[in-house]
Amino acid sequence: MNNNIYDIAIIGAGVVGSAIAQRLAKYELKTILLDKEADVAMGTSKANSGIIHQGYFTSKGTLKETLCLRGSALFNELCPQLDVPFKRTGALFCATTKNELKTLEGEFKNSQERNAPAEFIDDRGKIKKLEPLLKESVIAVLHFPEAGILVPWDLTIALAEHALLNGVELKLQFEVAFIKKNDEIFTIHSSEGEKIQVKTIINAAGLYSDKIAKMIGDESFNIIPRRGQYIMFDKHSLNLQKILFPTPTVVSKGIVVGPTMHGNFYVGPNANEVDSKEGTNTSIKGLNEILTGGSKLVDLPLRKHITNFAGLRASTLRHDFIIEPSKQDGQFIHAAGIDSPGLTSSLAIAERVEEILQKDCGFTFSKRTQYIPTLSSQIRMENLNEEELKSKIAENPQWGNIVCRCEMVSEAEIVEACHRQIPCTNTDMVKRRLRPGMGRCQGGFCQAKIMKIISRERDMLYEKVTKTGGKSYLVFNRTKNLGSEIFNGDHL
Repeated sequence: MNNNIYDIAIIGAGVVGSAIAQRLAKYELKTILLDKEADVAMGTSKANSGIIHQGYFTSKGTLKETLCLRGSALFNELCPQLDVPFKRTGALFCATTKNELKTLEGEFKNSQERNAPAEFIDDRGKIKKLEPLLKESVIAVLHFPEAGILVPWDLTIALAEHALLNGVELKLQFEVAFIKKNDEIFTIHSSEGEKIQVKTIINAAGLYSDKIAKMIGDESFNIIPRRGQYIMFDKHSLNLQKILFPTPTVVSKGIVVGPTMHGNFYVGPNANEVDSKEGTNTSIKGLNEILTGGSKLVDLPLRKHITNFAGLRASTLRHDFIIEPSKQDGQFIHAAGIDSPGLTSSLAIAERVEEILQKDCGFTFSKRTQYIPTLSSQIRMENLNEEELKSKIAENPQWGNIVCRCEMVSEAEIVEACHRQIPCTNTDMVKRRLRPGMGRCQGGFCQAKIMKIISRERDMLYEKVTKTGGKSYLVFNRTKNLGSEIFNGDHL
């Protein structure tokens, strides 16, 4: 048998693809994870609310309902196993009118039927105790105590790194151009002419999963990009206790006011269908919409706003997840149409794909003999006490060189990030792992220093260091080396 043929190729290294890779890493399989970007978590997974939902407001009998409820429970075990910070803060759905109150009462009954812990509260004193910052106009809340928060790219990176630790291969900047099948073997061709041969493909390509499906002649669904815009506020500018939702509608759970794992808070997202699968721009209209929505729940400290951004969700007209073998080819499995609550459901989606591989694709799994069950995250300066930091600096003076003062990130941490299993080769990779550039100055003071460290550690020319990979260059040349030809319009 050709040893270069993989058992499984997973197309898409977002949270779903990475969760599937991590799940399958337990077995003696030759598995490869592919993504067109320079890092994992570069699509929907890098720009969402980071909420682990409790199974509320999902349609009865759908995969979303089943996998959200199952997925939420799986985080209790997995997050400690992979050293991913996770906090069950609880969530409040808020009613400000009598009609909204009736909606919450109906959803409370639905939650009881699903055995999802929830509490309906219309006592102002109790509401204020749960979340002191809520406006007086909130007349009732539906409290889901087991809703939680995490950082979505932290989870995705940890899942991918754990998969790599256990033998899964990762190939980034591999954009799938077309797929051919011959003698029961798929050949995946990249836009750069690379080829990968594989027995079974898992399509977890997010916004592009319909494009990947069409490569084998499957036109059973189309992805509709749905953009959500966010505004992020500075640390400790609003010390929220709970995730705050309005009363949801059929289209959306509404504008959220939510805390983050690092003490910031955000407002968003809205939900607007767009034409472009790369349309992550924000707009004045959209930002005003989310500010109006958030202001219905709390008083927003607008002067503490530090950035805004947008993410795209991969919706379909089925209004449900598509987790199934393709009718065009049973060895091609879809994990597609993963919009909200996709992050919550990701671990359960991986579990469901494993079942499909066994029942429908003929795989007989044997456990990996050298399986490593846990993963350790980087040691962070922000978590060290004074004595521990002194010891670190004595061992390595780079611990004493603070590169990012907003988030207190040392040179030593950035150096390590440049040499982990998924080495950081651009500034946004460092940003997602260690947070330099996510603070008040948004990288204004530290980005040049980070570029210098990446250049040194990855043996790259300084001007070749990018923001996100590809051609996202940050500098052109040193100003003292620029002649008058720079102003001829070619580089303006």
